[in-house]
Amino acid sequence: MPNFTSNKVDRAYESFMKQVPGFQRDPPEAETIRKDMERNNKKKGGSKNGKPR
Repeated sequence: MPNFTSNKVDRAYESFMKQVPGFQRDPPEAETIRKDMERNNKKKGGSKNGKPR
């Protein structure tokens, strides 16, 4: 759905109101951290879900 106005403040408000409550995007470094954790988990011989065997 297109924004109703060209006013910068109104567009920011519309964008804010479209957000889903409680939803947080992963920070840019999240993928790097996830890969590093998987690599360390494989070294230790852990399982995929992070729980010990």
